[in-house]
Amino acid sequence: MENPWKELPTYPPYVIPDDSRAISIFNDRCKSQDHRIQTHILPEPYIGNIDSPIYLLSLNPGFDEKDALWHSDESFNSSLKSNLLHEEKPYPFYFINPEYEQAPGGQWWQRKLKWLISDTSMEIVANNVFCAEYFPYHSKYYKEMPKSIGTQHLISQRYTIFLIRQALRRNVKVVIMRSLKKWYKVIPELAGSENVYKLRNPQNVCISPNNLNEYDKIVGILRKC
Repeated sequence: MENPWKELPTYPPYVIPDDSRAISIFNDRCKSQDHRIQTHILPEPYIGNIDSPIYLLSLNPGFDEKDALWHSDESFNSSLKSNLLHEEKPYPFYFINPEYEQAPGGQWWQRKLKWLISDTSMEIVANNVFCAEYFPYHSKYYKEMPKSIGTQHLISQRYTIFLIRQALRRNVKVVIMRSLKKWYKVIPELAGSENVYKLRNPQNVCISPNNLNEYDKIVGILRKC
């Protein structure tokens, strides 16, 4: 499947053409600013190297008022755009980059992955962990797109699903961090795979020994990278 993010505009609203109608209708009908899709900053449908042996599945990139400032930073903006196109970077999982540790996403991810970083290294995690979001665009809180809009899944979502299916064929290890039922619905083969792991407490999405039974397996794989 061709990467639809190649068609992302170079200026706001940052929505790929095939998604624009649905996003526009959703925002026009949205009654809460907390659920409104933020199109003035770059989407983050996934983070990291698609050839990683470890995949994390989450729900959607959140939104913090400080995000706009970081997205306007030339270096950070360049990392996001390179990530969308799967271009090589020193830190493919850019929120592990020490330069961005004060960004809202940097603070969040380094808390959630601190055990993996401690038990391997920052460089290993940055190059060998990939996160896919169920929904690619930012909002403070996620809200399901109504069926009345006329599309079950956006083209951009279909591409993420494609990437995950490709990864499953390579026998990557998958950790479902959030929205297990949603992921099972769009990729039914996740439910029956021995390579798919679930967190003990999905309300606390830390990848830690206390929250993931298979934590030692994940660390072992990363140490071999």
